[in-house]
Amino acid sequence: MRPSLTPVPLGVEPMTRSILFEGLFVHGLPRNEAFEAELRQAGFDRGDLLPQYPLRLFRQCMDIACRHFYPGLPVEEGRRKLGHHFVQGFTRTVLGGAVAVGMPLIGPVRFLKKFPEHLRFDTSPILVQAVEVGERSFRMEFRTGVGLSPHFLRGMLEEGLRMTRVNPTLRVVRHSPISFDLHITW
Repeated sequence: MRPSLTPVPLGVEPMTRSILFEGLFVHGLPRNEAFEAELRQAGFDRGDLLPQYPLRLFRQCMDIACRHFYPGLPVEEGRRKLGHHFVQGFTRTVLGGAVAVGMPLIGPVRFLKKFPEHLRFDTSPILVQAVEVGERSFRMEFRTGVGLSPHFLRGMLEEGLRMTRVNPTLRVVRHSPISFDLHITW
């Protein structure tokens, strides 16, 4: 039986840890003065990290990044590429560097089974279940109380799986604005 999704109480804004911002906007993307100015105007200063931020600000900053770095791409593809950048930037953090060393050793199956534990958005209600559907085949089921980007998560998983030394194929299946699955094979 799956745990039920607990909605965020009214008046409580879903928050996320600064590691998302640090991985993507501090270490993952190149320096760009106009981009950084727009991030500051939105409420994020890469030179002054706070412990946590509103999840809506992360989505807003992703939109800004897509406009600056991927203006000719559909939003979905831009967010997928940002997922790649996040993982690459995360590996440049102290925590991420330690995690990256072990990735080839744990392999894709253990990585995918552990992924739900590592995807914690603090006060953002999110349920993730890794379902092994066959040899070299998984379904990641995302049920959230907030609007996560399936394409950003797709990019994160693609890049993470590459670190385990496999070449993955991922497909997004959306059920609703807050419910989607990622089908993964390699």
